[in-house]
Amino acid sequence: MASFAKVSLLGNLGNDPETKYIPSGAMVVELSIAVNPRPRGGQQARQSEEGRATWYRVSAWDRLAERIDKLAQQGHIAKGRSLYVEGRLEPREFTGSDGQTRVSYDVTMTDFQFVGGDRREGEGAPGGIAGSSSGYSGGGGGEGPGGGGSGGNRRQTFNDNPPND
Repeated sequence: MASFAKVSLLGNLGNDPETKYIPSGAMVVELSIAVNPRPRGGQQARQSEEGRATWYRVSAWDRLAERIDKLAQQGHIAKGRSLYVEGRLEPREFTGSDGQTRVSYDVTMTDFQFVGGDRREGEGAPGGIAGSSSGYSGGGGGEGPGGGGSGGNRRQTFNDNPPND
């Protein structure tokens, strides 16, 4: 029986996505996502009491990478943007410059959704990306995710299967 680790992240991008090409010519987009701890016990928590954000290194491959890259070029996915990501978790140990053993939480993205408003909310973002907390609000056609739709509010999910290692 096969096994795998699937992870769902809801956090903020720590930097703008970085597009690269590997020697085989495949496109990969790398980004980092900070997930902040949730307050416990119904109390508002201070960062010092609850700890720091956990950082995840996320990579998107092939068609999904092309979509992320296009949205980044259009300014829809950039540092500070809230994003929901699903993928395969691949923890990796490494030795830091201080000699301490650390763990990098690498995620190979299989799906993502917009969360909250567009960074440029109110500027008429192309493709109908709206500032709604329901994820993606599909507009009435044109370029961008969900282009060619008939209008109305719908949730858009982007899904691709990354290469198996």
